[in-house]
Amino acid sequence: MDGIMNWIERLTDGSMFAGGIFLIIGVVGAVLLLISLLLDGVFDALDFGDGPLSLTSIAAFTAIFGFTAFASVGAGVATPIAALLGALAGVVGGAAAWWLSRLIRGAESTTAVSGDELVGAIAAVVLAIPATGLGEVALTRHGERVSLAASADFAIARGASVRIVQVITSTSVRVEPEHADRGGLGTAGDPKPSSGEPGTPDGV
Repeated sequence: MDGIMNWIERLTDGSMFAGGIFLIIGVVGAVLLLISLLLDGVFDALDFGDGPLSLTSIAAFTAIFGFTAFASVGAGVATPIAALLGALAGVVGGAAAWWLSRLIRGAESTTAVSGDELVGAIAAVVLAIPATGLGEVALTRHGERVSLAASADFAIARGASVRIVQVITSTSVRVEPEHADRGGLGTAGDPKPSSGEPGTPDGV
């Protein structure tokens, strides 16, 4: 009976209503946090970059604020004090989320491979490159294996060593044999005439 009376008293003084509002705020923040982490890029238009006001930080603050304030109200704390406790916990949680997101993105940028870095790099053909299609090459950068679709001016067999000469897209490149002689050999590897009439020795 006392429990029912306490419930009625809390309902009439507004604490249960405030607790419900805090709970809704926490759930909304948690959903936004999950979306920002699992579906990166969905809310880019609403994001404020990688700073303290990033979507991840705001969502973490909202979720922790709501759940902390809700728990405080449930423990019998007055609504203003519960809101203050929720705000303090939210600031700490949002700052932690911001630091973790910066740490993760910093690690990603360290292992990223730029197009300028790829040009001239040596790779191995892991899927034969046909003359009129795409194969696949692999190389190691920053301690990680990177696989790219590759095309060439002529067919290159699997296992051959090639040099990347052009980055076409972020996932495809154009290659040539590693030891291709650009100055003295043609595409098929036939010697080019050095002077005089085409195909005739010098001095004839």
